[in-house]
Amino acid sequence: MKQILIIKGVSNTGKTTKINEIANWIITTYGVPNTIGLDPLDLEKNTFGILIFKNLKIGINSAGDDLASVKKIERIQEECDIIICCCRTKGETYQFLYKNFIRSKGWIDIYFDAPTFASHAISKQADRDDLIVNGIKCCLIGLEKL
Repeated sequence: MKQILIIKGVSNTGKTTKINEIANWIITTYGVPNTIGLDPLDLEKNTFGILIFKNLKIGINSAGDDLASVKKIERIQEECDIIICCCRTKGETYQFLYKNFIRSKGWIDIYFDAPTFASHAISKQADRDDLIVNGIKCCLIGLEKL
């Protein structure tokens, strides 16, 4: 089965930044060429493409606030073993992923919630971000595909 890792949250919860941070971690940790155009100095910029590590193909889509952006994964879903993407907590972006990337269609879907915290709750935001990034890293440890 293929795996899809989805960060779910409202706007401005850092979904794009976290996905780009994960992509940067894959590139630097595993020596994967940066074929997705990721700018490590601007992790807030949307990134889309496929990272290839040996026989494993990881799709990256850090744009998740509108349906057209989320649906871009349709272009890469067939060739990817893992997709890392994001969506809103409800509405058409969430519904698209929830209906199309499920176990009955060959996908293991894992959601990571990105709750909203007040702007002054920096430590809560940092804890939330660490939990999400580390949770996705745990899903990716041992990247080599047999």
